Amino acid sequence: MAARPGTATPKSAATREKIMAATAELMVERGGTDFQMAEVTSRCGMSKGALYYYFPDKAELVRAVLDRAVEGLVAEVERVVATAPSAGESIQGLMGALCEATRPGGPLMLAMAGAGVGATPVEGLRLERIVDVLEAQLERAKGEGLARPEVNARLAAAAVAGAFLVFERVDVRATAADVLDLALRGVGTDAARELCA
Repeated sequence: MAARPGTATPKSAATREKIMAATAELMVERGGTDFQMAEVTSRCGMSKGALYYYFPDKAELVRAVLDRAVEGLVAEVERVVATAPSAGESIQGLMGALCEATRPGGPLMLAMAGAGVGATPVEGLRLERIVDVLEAQLERAKGEGLARPEVNARLAAAAVAGAFLVFERVDVRATAADVLDLALRGVGTDAARELCA
């Protein structure tokens, strides 16, 4: 999102960050976007006019919070992949990053909460980039002998990424390990594979 005119100074950037942080807090507290702009101004100690100078409406404010959260997640996923020496370590790192992203207040949870106020749905928030990265790592895992060559890496990547959106996590490491196990070993036995042959 392009900055509004006059918002490029360090003070203006700090004010935008303060507004977005207050909004993110409200979204976490409410489990969605059920808050009033007056609540944001109250938390920030600013006038409504000042808030509307930076964000002309609630939808644009929520979009900015979601964009920032998802951009951070994508950057973390790309960092994990760039520094991992193997597909196995890369995929483990990705699982950890996705677990962290789906904690209460994490970027994926904020994206899901924001979908109801005219904000772009989760699928449109560059989250497809995470599926792309995971797909590439599953293809890499095939080359390293960690994944079966016949596996549809795109479908597996989408299923793994989706797993993080459908249930609450209590233990982040255990969840990452469970999803990794599911991604790499599946749920079927040799007998089940015979059914699908």
